[in-house]
Amino acid sequence: MMNIQQALQQASLNLSDTSTTAILDAQVLLSYVLQCNTAHLAAWPEKELNKDQTTQYLGLIKQRSQGNPVAHLTQQREFWSLHFSVNDSTLIPRPETETLVEYILSVFGNNKNITLLDMGTGTGAIAISIASEKPSWEIIASELSSDALALAKHNSDFHQTNNVNLIQSDWFSNITRHDFDIIVSNPPYIADDDPHLQQGDVRFEPKSALTSGKTGMNAIELICSQAKNYLKNDGVLIVEHGYNQQHLVAECFIKYGFFEVEQKQDLAGHIRMTAGKKKL
Repeated sequence: MMNIQQALQQASLNLSDTSTTAILDAQVLLSYVLQCNTAHLAAWPEKELNKDQTTQYLGLIKQRSQGNPVAHLTQQREFWSLHFSVNDSTLIPRPETETLVEYILSVFGNNKNITLLDMGTGTGAIAISIASEKPSWEIIASELSSDALALAKHNSDFHQTNNVNLIQSDWFSNITRHDFDIIVSNPPYIADDDPHLQQGDVRFEPKSALTSGKTGMNAIELICSQAKNYLKNDGVLIVEHGYNQQHLVAECFIKYGFFEVEQKQDLAGHIRMTAGKKKL
């Protein structure tokens, strides 16, 4: 039998060669097995795991050592202080994407009636996070993948965000409204041959949600070229992009007639978001 402290020590050691966050991974997975928070682990280090808990925990640690993302093992991830169910049908929500939510709420937060389109919603993280803060806003979240759309619906139902309308669409193909105040997207933006695709969690995420052509700009280019047809005058387009794409994305916005283009840094200090207004 192992106690909490021993289990964490053994797991951290087992993960040290394959994960840069071995200690955190060990804590999150043990919290999942014991159905507790990490504070409980620190408060009760001598508490023993039973046989089933030990077997389950060691099995999860083995899978994590083989590269499986923690979020896929626990089937959940926190985003904007909300718990989202996740699976391998779409991207795992990441902290840098909260930059988009924060920007939208800071710029438009005083408006009671906003219409927003979240394109390629995945788990629904952006749309649901905003809807939870702004229940009077009208939010449409679109997604091509049927499995991802089902997951987003599950998350929306869980958080009771009744102002989110989910639709299946290949980008703008099924979007019939042309009066959005905001269009936001975290689209695929990684170059097809980027070596990072062979590293970390992205190895287990769908390539269709990650890659977008030779420079990673195909989806962003498509969105920029068509978004003005779906925005109100002075409506705003907001996209997440790679840390090394800031100039390409700014040029793309300007090319397709957006003005007052601005860019924001994520918590790591990288420019990961670009916004621009539709010209009158």
